[in-house]
Amino acid sequence: MITNLPTVKDDLIRKLRQASENRGIWVYFLLKTARDKGYDIETFARKGIRELGRSNRYKYPDTDDLKTFVDAFMDDVSRNLFEMELVGFDGKTAKIDFHYCPMCGAWTRVSDEQDFLEKICDIAMEVDRGLFDTYDCFEFELGKTICQGHPTCEIFIRKKEK
Repeated sequence: MITNLPTVKDDLIRKLRQASENRGIWVYFLLKTARDKGYDIETFARKGIRELGRSNRYKYPDTDDLKTFVDAFMDDVSRNLFEMELVGFDGKTAKIDFHYCPMCGAWTRVSDEQDFLEKICDIAMEVDRGLFDTYDCFEFELGKTICQGHPTCEIFIRKKEK
């Protein structure tokens, strides 16, 4: 069962979440329609969303310092939007928990297809995978997710060994 309740109540964050939820609804209905028509959503959706992630590179610093990158990734707005928490950092790996996901919140309002929600969640994470494709020094790993029924989404950002 998915539990995904926001605790940050700031007006700006609420409005940004609504925009993110709207994007989530777009993703849901586009992928559901494609799936229902027999298209292989794994192939086309992953590729397109990963390209979106690559195109977001301009938003982040040109750095090989993990702390610098994590600070930019967890800026004030993003941290509050997703209720992000840096739960581990040792200079080589950062573990960040997301306590809220607006897209998951939107998806659960329109569907109870657990398997499909897990799939579109993982596909949506291609945006982050694409961003990390643009860095030679970092790698990204998705752990447990809210859409899988866990209390948080876990992401790991690692400094690549040279």
